Amino acid sequence: IHWSQLKPSNSIITIEENILFKKPSNFSEPIAKLAKGRLLVIKKCEVDWCNVSTNSYKGWIKIKNIWGSTK
Repeated sequence: IHWSQLKPSNSIITIEENILFKKPSNFSEPIAKLAKGRLLVIKKCEVDWCNVSTNSYKGWIKIKNIWGSTK
């Protein structure tokens, strides 16, 4: 994906497969498995987690394996 296709400051891309969780915890219920390169729209971010949406899924993802600005 070219940088011009991203919305400024509220979009991120997964750089590895990730799990989307219901709450910001590794022990929370998993909602979906996200493929590498998936575009996510940020709703809000906390210390190590961001609340994101993609298509019909909404949940929390760790910010460790993403590309893009979370600020």
